Amino acid sequence: MTAEQADQIPLPEHTSTLVIGGGPAGLVALKYALLHSEWNEDDEPVLVEMEDEIGGTFRYRAYEGAELVSSKQLTCFSDFRYPLTAPDHPSLPEFVSYLNAYSQHFGLVPHIRTRSQVISLSRVGGEYPHEAVIRVTSPSGDVKEHTIRAQRVVITTGLHVSPNIPSIPGLNAEPITKKIPWIHSSEYKTRDQLRGHKVLVVGCGETGMDVAHDSVHAAKKTWLAVRTGFLSFPKVLNHFRIFGTTFDGNLPIDGLITNLFETTYVHPWVAASHLRCAGCNQWAGELPPERQGRAYVFLNKFVNRPFENMSWLHRLLFSYSDPPLPDVEDPTCHLVPFPERFEDGRAVFPPPPKHRAKETAWKDICDPDLVVLATGYRQDFDWLGKEYARPDELDVRGVAHSSDLSVGYLGFLRPGVGAIPPMAEMQAQFFFLLTQGKIQVPTSEEHYHLLHGPNARIQYGVDYSGYMSTLARDMGSAPGLLELWREYGTFVTLVYCFGAAFPSFYRLVGPYKSAKAEGVVREELWDTIRRRGLAGNIAMGVIPMMFYAVVNTIALAVDVAWTLASPLFGRPRHSVFTMKAMPKIQVTAPVMDGVLNVAPGQDVAIVPPKDVNKGVANGFSNGVIRSVSAIESDAAALPKAIPKQT
Repeated sequence: MTAEQADQIPLPEHTSTLVIGGGPAGLVALKYALLHSEWNEDDEPVLVEMEDEIGGTFRYRAYEGAELVSSKQLTCFSDFRYPLTAPDHPSLPEFVSYLNAYSQHFGLVPHIRTRSQVISLSRVGGEYPHEAVIRVTSPSGDVKEHTIRAQRVVITTGLHVSPNIPSIPGLNAEPITKKIPWIHSSEYKTRDQLRGHKVLVVGCGETGMDVAHDSVHAAKKTWLAVRTGFLSFPKVLNHFRIFGTTFDGNLPIDGLITNLFETTYVHPWVAASHLRCAGCNQWAGELPPERQGRAYVFLNKFVNRPFENMSWLHRLLFSYSDPPLPDVEDPTCHLVPFPERFEDGRAVFPPPPKHRAKETAWKDICDPDLVVLATGYRQDFDWLGKEYARPDELDVRGVAHSSDLSVGYLGFLRPGVGAIPPMAEMQAQFFFLLTQGKIQVPTSEEHYHLLHGPNARIQYGVDYSGYMSTLARDMGSAPGLLELWREYGTFVTLVYCFGAAFPSFYRLVGPYKSAKAEGVVREELWDTIRRRGLAGNIAMGVIPMMFYAVVNTIALAVDVAWTLASPLFGRPRHSVFTMKAMPKIQVTAPVMDGVLNVAPGQDVAIVPPKDVNKGVANGFSNGVIRSVSAIESDAAALPKAIPKQT
């Protein structure tokens, strides 16, 4: 069935699952709703998308030359992979084609309705407690409204829809003494928009870097306005030298983080310390000391050239060979602070922060004739009833709120290094187990959040590897080394240890175990490790593993010693490994048909959420610290109706 034919099918009056949004998160949610949830023929899952086609940001916010920032190995879904011959970083149109192929392969198209915008969602109770009013626009432009009732709702409207436009006096706010043309980066499509202009790019995110790069090639002069600083990295390690060895394998940077002792078998103290997120800085546009490391920032695209001459020792230990400069009049991207205002067509800047005092471009005249606001996006939920939690209020892994497990939010967390689509797939797996009562609401500590200031615009950043492994542990999908070795042998176990948090690893075991996963690991994921070479695997695999093995072992030894010695100091014996039982929760959800909407296994009492039951003993299982009761009930907790992956 084609998308056009699917749009001719009227929306149903009832559905088991209503998915709102047709980007990658929505598509993978629909797939898991169809294949891994319970529904009848008269209430099959349906996805609604307000645009003419699926693809979301990758389709409607694309611009000339845009490619995936994350690699294909990390970005595509666990059971529908790119061929080895495909480029590591496909273009955005190529990725949209991939999403269309994914929809066809898993039979999603008959369940998708485009040009269908949800204008309100409210809770009404009953067997289908959620009511959505949908504005449907026909190809001819006719508009009508349709009401649909749903048992569960999955919201996947995304992070990048409504432009975030700051108010800058003299540019888009009074007083304006001289009008300067400006656009938001969502309106940027080709280099021709920049050609011949003097361009000020405001914002240093991924799109800001792309626009600045294009501007250097097409414009007369380019400025890049930065608030505090940024950390840029090449998306591939090429022309990179370490200890005298040159890496020329075009290795995607996001596949170089190893699993063993960095993502799995990590002591809670080490996880809480963010030790593995400690990182480097850069000379141009550098970060302040308190924001250095992967725990604090989103890695950005590499646009820097050498700003200072390195010492011979630095060059021996580490160096990066830049490609030739573009043959243009001014190949420099002049870094300036975020503008305070514009006066008579000129930007007025505050002095840069102390850590960037060596930058001097802000003292020169900045008189752009085009300003590009690469200032990101904001999320609007005017259509969402007040009785629903918003993404920043979710208390269950950023996916749901404990007061109502029939509503899921996928794709509203942003990884520092990684990709949203595979995170959305893990979130979909987690949500459908959770909402069907096949797993309990997890209560273990969350150590995956990126650190940010109270005034930071983006408050939803996470460490990709930490978040993926946390969800995998919650679901019982995190492979244990002994378990892997017994079922798959030494080779697959080693690939898992040296590989990054690729989603296919979490299909080797657990409730979503797939027969395809082993082949993906043996071929595609092994290829990412093979391409590092011997020196690369020693520098980026063996050495980090050994370091973190020592750190985690020391933490474990101290923890055990403290636990055993605690009674000597009159303190209760308590290890950080002792997990708390399911907390009692305050009943805030409405009672529908006489059934309280709370997670299975939870005690219900009118008490503060911080009150918890007595802790229970714990043990190791699958490389994860879990409660004995949870281990004993694994078999009972697994989904009963999940079909084998085809």
